[in-house]
Amino acid sequence: MQLKSKALIFGAILTLIALTAIQGYLIYNTYELKKKTFTVDARNAIAKVYSAPEVDSIMWLYRNDFLTQLEAYKNNKLSKEQVLFQLRKKAEAVNLLFIDRYEEGMAASGFDADVKFRKTASYIAISDSLGNKEVLLGANRQDSILLLGTDFVEEGGILINNSTWTIDHDYERSGMQDTFFLEFKSHIHMNILNWELAIVKELSGLLIISVLLFVFVVGLLYYSIHNLLKQKRIAEIKTDFINNITHELKTPLSTLSLATKTLTSGHAEGDAEMTNEAIAIINRQNIRLQRLIDQVLQSSLGYKQIQLSKEAFNASLFIDQVVEDFKLSLQNGVAIEKEIDTTGVLMNADTFYLSTAIINLLTNAIKYGGTRVVVTYSIDRAKNSHRITVTDNGIGISEKYQKFIFDKFYRVSEKDTHNYKGLGLGLYYTHQIIKAHHGSIYVTSKERKGSTFIILIPIVS
Repeated sequence: MQLKSKALIFGAILTLIALTAIQGYLIYNTYELKKKTFTVDARNAIAKVYSAPEVDSIMWLYRNDFLTQLEAYKNNKLSKEQVLFQLRKKAEAVNLLFIDRYEEGMAASGFDADVKFRKTASYIAISDSLGNKEVLLGANRQDSILLLGTDFVEEGGILINNSTWTIDHDYERSGMQDTFFLEFKSHIHMNILNWELAIVKELSGLLIISVLLFVFVVGLLYYSIHNLLKQKRIAEIKTDFINNITHELKTPLSTLSLATKTLTSGHAEGDAEMTNEAIAIINRQNIRLQRLIDQVLQSSLGYKQIQLSKEAFNASLFIDQVVEDFKLSLQNGVAIEKEIDTTGVLMNADTFYLSTAIINLLTNAIKYGGTRVVVTYSIDRAKNSHRITVTDNGIGISEKYQKFIFDKFYRVSEKDTHNYKGLGLGLYYTHQIIKAHHGSIYVTSKERKGSTFIILIPIVS
């Protein structure tokens, strides 16, 4: 049973991990697909704006001006640096028109993200009619010139397009017509700001549903495992109880059987002493059986079924008397000490049930190895309660079992406790009695160092 339960729990956890991994993989794939779609949508939106006739007209403003600057360069009126400077200057002026048109176009496209656009010139070369080439702007990225859009770090952008503008341009040189060939290479990048946030926003519904399903499955698994362990523990407790009650009943039943055989045998005829002794045994075992049955019936009562007959009495004298009466039944080797304060505060409780609860604690203390038991009584001012404690030096209770010891039929299943008889009802019944008085009971204990049971009964003003 224990192996099967562990296998079921292990299998359920593995299944949960597998489902979580599959769900995470599907969400990741959806995210990647959405990311690609997002990039394509951004490209399409930019392409629509960039291919507009207004933008083409804006680009020709710096192109025509650049051709004019190149004519001056070929006529030795400008240096190469001055030509590139004039290109930058013209591009800056034209770019103001482009940015306005770009922002209007992107807003009209309905694309829900901030997409930065950048077009840069990376390579410019001119060749004369004889094929002699002169490079004005090299392939070094640091030498690139921003033509349109907003500048940003290239590593943060996505390359959209590489384009080359070529033209054979006629111009006048020294009163004669001449031609140069222009090779103008440019790159277009885009940078989607906060695109992760935009994608997560679009996937928010899916993510919320996935998280809720995950929480539901985890909660269902936890509830199922909790119930499985609870049912397993209840089954073990019931089995233990049946074994214990069977063991307890066997002794008196065996004795009754022997006494009955004695009475019905020929040996008892005419022997009044043997007959009386057999009858006495039968009476004692009958009383013992009745007490066992009464213990099960009474101890099975819940606190709501316990009918209290409360009365006001001197708690110090009452507890002292309960301990003294219990001492009369003790064997040698067990010492009970008292530390009882004379408080003068009356307790309102049922003396029969409360004495039963205290005696149960004293009995347990001695049963589980206690050779020195200390009973204390005082007033807990902070909690406005009568405080009764029973401390022993017995085998103690492991911390992992302490939360179960007040459960019905529960007995600690450790090797140190196998040899101690009981039905697992004493502490349960004690707990129910204290609850019926609207009080509380709890334990502090360490293995092999004894236990302390604390009872708190509210002071009734």
